Amino acid sequence: MVDNAKQKATARQKGRLSSSDFNADVIHGSTFGHLGVAIDGNNRKFAILNGEQAPKVLDFSQLTAVEVYRDGQSISKTNRGSQVAGAAVGALLLGPAGLLLGGLTGSKKAVDTIKKLSLLVYVSDFVTPVYEIVFHQHFGTGGTKASDLTTTMGQLNSWHGRFQAILATANQPTPTPA
Repeated sequence: MVDNAKQKATARQKGRLSSSDFNADVIHGSTFGHLGVAIDGNNRKFAILNGEQAPKVLDFSQLTAVEVYRDGQSISKTNRGSQVAGAAVGALLLGPAGLLLGGLTGSKKAVDTIKKLSLLVYVSDFVTPVYEIVFHQHFGTGGTKASDLTTTMGQLNSWHGRFQAILATANQPTPTPA
């Protein structure tokens, strides 16, 4: 039921984006009060999705940093022009879930349960300079076993990588068609 609601919300948001000359290559829809995100690589834009509200469309050049958070603690932060080695080392040491399980120092850290996984997107905007895209939130006591979040961790790693790629190429000129 939750997946069905998310798919419907994502389809509505994608339709709203396409009517604004934004062609989403990839989209992580927003549901249940959480923000979503979409990327249009051809137009070098990304959008923050907020349920039924109009999406906030931004240029790649407006992205200033991206950060992965687990249970309220930063795991990895990438600013324009920098890369965090600890997260990369964590990914190498621990495999696909390494980014989320490795810390800033790249050390191994056992995680039994996770309550919240999110991606913080920092932009050059004085009104709303940071957006939190939640990929997983456990309500109630305890948390979700890390081993049950493999797919979610993979999605979060992919989105983090996409935003790292945007940061790495944001100042490059837009390629012209051949």
